[in-house]
Amino acid sequence: MVIGTVLSDRYRLDERIATGGMGSVFQATDERLKRKVAVKLLKEGLAEDPHFIERFRREARAAGALSHPNIAAVYDFGDDDRRHFMVMELARGRDLARLLREEGPLDPERTVGIAAQIAAALAHAHAAGVVHRDIKPPNAIVADDDRVKVTDFGIARAVGDATMTATGSVLGTAHYISPEQAGGAAIGPATDIYSLGIVLYEMLTGTVPFTGDSIVAVAMRHVSDDVPPPSELQPGVSSGLDEVVKRATAKDPRDRYASATELEHALTGVLRDPAATAVIPPGATTEPAGSTVWPIPGSTWDPQKLGRNVLLVLAALAAIAFVLLLLRLGDAGQRSASEERPQQQTQPAVEPEETAPAEETFSLPAEIVGEKYKDARKQLEELELVVAEPQFVPSEEVEKDRVISSDPEPGSMVSPGDTVTLEVSSGEPEEEQDEEEDDDDHPGRGNGEGKGKKDD
Repeated sequence: MVIGTVLSDRYRLDERIATGGMGSVFQATDERLKRKVAVKLLKEGLAEDPHFIERFRREARAAGALSHPNIAAVYDFGDDDRRHFMVMELARGRDLARLLREEGPLDPERTVGIAAQIAAALAHAHAAGVVHRDIKPPNAIVADDDRVKVTDFGIARAVGDATMTATGSVLGTAHYISPEQAGGAAIGPATDIYSLGIVLYEMLTGTVPFTGDSIVAVAMRHVSDDVPPPSELQPGVSSGLDEVVKRATAKDPRDRYASATELEHALTGVLRDPAATAVIPPGATTEPAGSTVWPIPGSTWDPQKLGRNVLLVLAALAAIAFVLLLLRLGDAGQRSASEERPQQQTQPAVEPEETAPAEETFSLPAEIVGEKYKDARKQLEELELVVAEPQFVPSEEVEKDRVISSDPEPGSMVSPGDTVTLEVSSGEPEEEQDEEEDDDDHPGRGNGEGKGKKDD
């Protein structure tokens, strides 16, 4: 996309600030309102695919319904000559991944302040029925005053709406993936709480809790290994923060905080009392851990009524189970009597068909990024993946014919036969299109005052 292009006679593209699996993000000018915005532009190679177009539109609708100080706002979306785009708030600052690279572990007070803001953003999204599903440092923009904006609801989906998720696929990044994501189980608000617990650990220690020889090995450690206490690496971390990380990253979603709000209260409570653990303020929700907290208009808390309702439900379930048991016993009796009678075979017996094995899933290798295109293609084809025509883009930072990114992103779970599109460097851009590239995968990020811009 040429810098200076105007979309829908309104949004002028000024400079590219990020590149991701579905497209690129540009700093742009809304010429109607005379303000700076971020424009996420879908890759041209995907614009012909109805699946990706619907996913892109759904992202805009889901994120556009959210309005919170800690969420990058979505202003508009549309298409211009079959170029699909979304217009977002231009969040100023550094993403959390860059902040940690430049400053290392953060002190506990600053860590809690940032994590509590992310939790508040997630609480708002969850209340609206939206799960982010990809909470990681690159998707949190931290301003100079430590105000946080959570970005990239590109793979978020409304709770209960699985129409756009392929069977067996798992979205998320391996170092922050929840056990249920890694295992292909149902995903809900507890998934975001787990990922935020991993981000909290990384802010306190400067590293992620699990590493391995491959993306799959890392993901499996999230399933099998407990997250160690941050104080093992940073003795200055309080026992209260150790406990918050432990509960947020519990393997069973039911053992985690019942809501992002509860996690936020626990974090702020630890600031008041470093020895505190699961702090729940008066009046806060006390639902069983892992339950989804959806407000019910007009509802009130009546323990006696709730107890009666629970007993009625249990009684109904017991009756249904008893009827099913009788039906199964009757069916077993009929089969037994049938087997005792001699069977007259009029044709050769047919062996029962073998049950088809479960579809294999594995993580898209991260090492393809930076490899030569032909080597990356060979590696993916050996994994029985279909490699689509590459998308060539100019790049000053990545050597010609080397892979810049992939769609799906590295770390995403895929299956044999899935299609992978590689974005490949075509070398340095023409002088008139010279622009700064940013490999971080998140939308809505600005460069800040005097940061990340090229000198004239």
